[in-house]
Order: sequence, then C-alpha cells, then structure tokens
Amino acid sequence: MSRAYASDLRPVLGALLLASAPHVTIVPLWVTCWCLLLWGYVAAAPVKGWPRPSKAVLAVMTFGGFYGALISYGGALYSDTYVAMLAVMSALKPLEIESYRDRMVTLFLAYFLIISGLLYTDALGMTLYMFASVLVTTAVLIHLHHPSGTVRHKFRLAGRLMVQALPMMCLLFVLFPRVQSSFLGLTRQSGGTSGFSDRMAPGSISAIVNSDEIAFRAQFISPVPPPEKRYWRGIVFLFFDGRGWYRGMSVPATRKPVFMKSPVEYAITLEPHRERWLFALDLPGTVPEKSVILSDNTLISRHPVDDRKLYRMTSYLDCNTGPFQQWEQITQKLPPDGNPEARHLAATWAQNAKVPGAIVAAALNFFRENEFVYTLRPPLLGKDSVDDFLFRTRKGYCEHYASAFTFLMRAANVPARVVGGYLGGELNPYGNYLIVRQADAHAWAEVWLPGKGWTRVDPTAVVAPERLTGLPETVLGDDALPDLFRLPDLGALSDYLTLVRLGWDAVNTYWFLWVMGYSFQDQSSLLAKLGIHTDSWKWILQTVMLAAGGLLILTLFFAIGLYRKSAARPDEIQQIYNRFCKKLSKGVLPRGPSQGPRDYAEQVIAARPDLKDAVNGITSLYIRLRYGPAPDADMLKAFRSEVRHFSLSSAGKDRTHES
Repeated sequence: MSRAYASDLRPVLGALLLASAPHVTIVPLWVTCWCLLLWGYVAAAPVKGWPRPSKAVLAVMTFGGFYGALISYGGALYSDTYVAMLAVMSALKPLEIESYRDRMVTLFLAYFLIISGLLYTDALGMTLYMFASVLVTTAVLIHLHHPSGTVRHKFRLAGRLMVQALPMMCLLFVLFPRVQSSFLGLTRQSGGTSGFSDRMAPGSISAIVNSDEIAFRAQFISPVPPPEKRYWRGIVFLFFDGRGWYRGMSVPATRKPVFMKSPVEYAITLEPHRERWLFALDLPGTVPEKSVILSDNTLISRHPVDDRKLYRMTSYLDCNTGPFQQWEQITQKLPPDGNPEARHLAATWAQNAKVPGAIVAAALNFFRENEFVYTLRPPLLGKDSVDDFLFRTRKGYCEHYASAFTFLMRAANVPARVVGGYLGGELNPYGNYLIVRQADAHAWAEVWLPGKGWTRVDPTAVVAPERLTGLPETVLGDDALPDLFRLPDLGALSDYLTLVRLGWDAVNTYWFLWVMGYSFQDQSSLLAKLGIHTDSWKWILQTVMLAAGGLLILTLFFAIGLYRKSAARPDEIQQIYNRFCKKLSKGVLPRGPSQGPRDYAEQVIAARPDLKDAVNGITSLYIRLRYGPAPDADMLKAFRSEVRHFSLSSAGKDRTHES
C-alpha cells in the first residue's frame, strides 16, 4: 500500500454511480456489491486516511474481477458478460486514479456504461435517464478543466454542448447505415423472461398470469375486433406424455385454406421473450419478414426475439383451414395407458354420436352440467391428472380445461390439439391500440371437423363465459388471487392512476414506433424517395463522407461563432478590469493599447503613490483570474467588489469595506 487518494474524486464517482445504476438488475449481485464497495473505499479514503492498493493487488483484483464476470455467465461472451466486465473495470479504475488523464479515462468509462443501457431497453424513460446521465458526466468533465467554477455554470455549459450536438445526432440517426443484426453481433443470455415455454402442464399458465408484464401491443388499421374474437395464437401443443403437453416439431405450411373471410389488419410490437414464436390473431394470413408460418398455423421468427420486434399482420377471423393432412394423424394419438375413466367416458360418446360435432357438444355439456370451477389455485392432481380433474377436483384454470377437453377428443378418435396464446387485451384510449399482458395468457383447444377444418373450441367459455370479455382477475374474484395481487379500491384515484399509466404507455409506444423502431427497411424506404439507393458500399462511403463533412461544417461554424463572440465582447473578468482602467484614466493616466497590467499599475503608482495598495490588490486579482488555471467564484466576487468600490478620492484612505 502506498500514496493517499485525492479528495476531489467524488464528482467522478458520482458520475460512475449514475451511469451504472440502470445495470443493477442486469449484472450479477456480486458485481453491484463490488462496485459499491470499491467506490465507497475511494470516496472515504481521503477522510479516513486509507492508502491506495499496490500494483500487485490491483493486478490480482483485475484478474479476479474479469474471471468472475466470465464464469458468472458460464464462460460465454454474451452482451451481459461484456457489460459486467465494463462494470468491474469502472469499479477498479478509480483505485488507481492519480493524474488528470486517469480522471478523463474514468469518465469515458462512464460514457460507455451509459450507452450500454441501450442493449437492454429502448423505453423513453431510459432514454431520458441516459440524457440526464450524459449531462452530469459532461458537467464533471468540465469540472476537471475548471474545478473552481460554479456548479450552475458547469451544467449550463454541458447542456449547451449537448444542444449543439443535437443536429449532428439527428442527421446521423436518419442517414447512418442501420445495422440489421444485433448490436456488434452480441446476444443476451437466455432465460429470465416470463411467458410461454414449449411445454404446458397443469399450473404453467396460471403461474404466468400472476405477472403484469406486457407481452405485446397491437395497433389496428381495421376496426378493433370485439373481446370474444381476440384470440392471439402463439404455440400449438401436439404431444401428450400423460402429464403435460409439449410442442414437438413442425414443418413450414404447404396447405392453403379453402376460404378466408373477415380480414383484420394490424401491427404488433412484441416485447422480447428470448424464444422464436410470434403471436397473431387467430388465424394469421400473412407472414412477417424473417419469419415462417408452420403447418399448424403458427408463426416463428428465424431468430430468437431478444429485442422489441415490430411486424405487420393480416389475420382472418373466419376461415376454413382445408383438408386433413396425413401428418396430422398425430393429433389423434394418446399414451397407451393412463386416465381410464376419461377414456371410458369418451368411448361412450363416440359410440352414441354419429358425427364429431356431436362428441364436441357432449364434452361441452359435461363441463357445463357438472359444476366445474374456474380458479387460479386448483388442488394438486395425481398420476392420472385428467381423471382427477374431470371426476374429483373439478377446479382448474384454462390449461386444465383445454388439456382435459383435448384428451377426451383424442380418446373419442376426434383430431384435437391444444393452442397456447393470449385472450383479450386492454384498449388504450390514448392510442387506440390493445395492450396484451402476461395476465391475458390463455389456452384453448382445436378440433378438426369435416367441412370446417381446424375449429377453435374453448371449454373455459362454458365454465366462465365472462373470461371472453374480461381479465382473469375480474372472473376469478379476489378469493382466487394471491394477496400480493389484490389492489385496494382507491375510487377516483384508481381511475386517475389508470389514465396516467395508459397515457405514459401511449407515449412509450409511439416513441418506439416513430423513433426507436426506425429500421433498415424504414431508412431504405425514406432514402429511396430521395433517390438514394442503399444496396452498396458506395452508399455507406457517401454517408460517412456526408456525416464527416457535416460535422466539419458545424465545427467551423461553431469555431467562427466563438471567435466573433470573443472578439466582439470581452469576458466578464476583462469587462470588470476595463471599468477599473476607465476610472484610472479619468484622474491619473490612460492605459496604453498594448500595455500589460503590471506595467500600467507601476505607472499609476508612480503618479499616485497613495493608490498603491488598492491598485496592486486589484491588479493582482485580475492577473490571477485572467491567467490562472481556472476562475474561482469567490475570487471573482472579491474582484468585482474591489473594482465597484474603488474611487480615486477614497483609495488612499483606510478602506472599510471588504469583499
């Protein structure tokens, strides 16, 4: 251990803390503790007299920090890994700060921390926070150059610099070639998001609906469909293993629907969920870019949805999916044993019914007539889960009903499958779009009927018809929801808070649609209208040259403006000194055009020895303020006061006023 820390590092540490705050929920907990501990040590060291660690200790800490960040993500180089390493570096760098250069490098680390926030969110709130963080970091950077200036002056100058950079920022945003892949080709670590998985078992969806997170937003070009038509198709579960359903493999669609009616046009802004499936109104009729429609009429993206994804869709609320295909025979299969009571019941229906539609009606009547209960907290089921649900507990959520109904259909030799997605959505009056949350997660069944193709059947609608037009909590009641999700009735305040929430959501939505959603396709379309084609390296070279030329022109205008401003009007220190010289020129002698302040002071004192103390004092203050490392606010105040009170008649007497 050697050498003590300087006492002026707290502004730098504050900038680092502000820049890294958004990453607290991203990096491992130990990285957050690491940063706070080391920054706290540097902040307290000048007061406590703690020394700085030696180079050997710093080397060990650096290696350990980077190694820890790497193994925290399994040795994989995700974007999360690099951000964790950047945070580790920002905590270590203040430990070795000695020179002005070290302080500058540390603040540049803060800028990198700020911009890395865009790897995780593009919400307007985060953007505003980033601008505030840049403002603070820039003000601290100015503080390094002028430590004695006022805080207000530093923030004002930082704000002015940011405003001057806005035109170039906007120009580059519009014209600089857009990257079609993820930033620097980096991907995030999988996991950690709520939503559907490729397996559905009793309780899997009821666990999702406890989340108020937004799954996606849908903005309609056509009229918004009524609530009972808002089935958002996502995943088809084909295989049953005796306990739950799983997706299995599917192939691109080859069959064309017989007819498609009632088209609905809309755009979806899908929140990242790290999987490949996309959601669309049942039944999707178009395929978004970089996506595929599968034979089970679901959409998948070619890459995991790691960032917000905007895609436009046309769906058909009324259609015939076409003839039964050979591969769809798997939708009639069940495990060889298990759930004997359900199998027997289905066999009875199959014997008595002449058409599949009658079997469907018999199953729905069974749910309707046997006092089934729709609840988020059903009792646990045994090995024969379908039998336990149908004949003993009769309490369950949508996945229980969809699973049991599909099992009964297959046991009766009717092709059937489970579909997972969302039902409903909250209409935002400020933007006329639907907000679909994880709480809207739903499962239903599909059966294949002759002459109709795959037909949606929702057994939940028989037990709880209100679910088709309302949120789960409005159907279930407070008794079915955990205490954590019960909200107090605040009357008019609740309505006001809801409007505020919806208003802010609308602002964020349009921020993404108009700004953050500006894609390569949008840029190409815009530039094509201007006669510029973006399909060659020539375009990239032209853009870079245009940006560089624009930056050079703006820099020249800024420099010329500063020169004219400084040439036309002296700064405040010079103005105050000029007033002092003007007072002397009236009663003693004028200052020569190229005469320095010391020479002029000596000539004045020679002519008026009684002014010696006052003239020397004011001249000394002027030289220190004008030619010193940085103007000091208190010194400037004293200089201003001395000149204001200076007069030829009283300067030689004892002065009773002090600054």
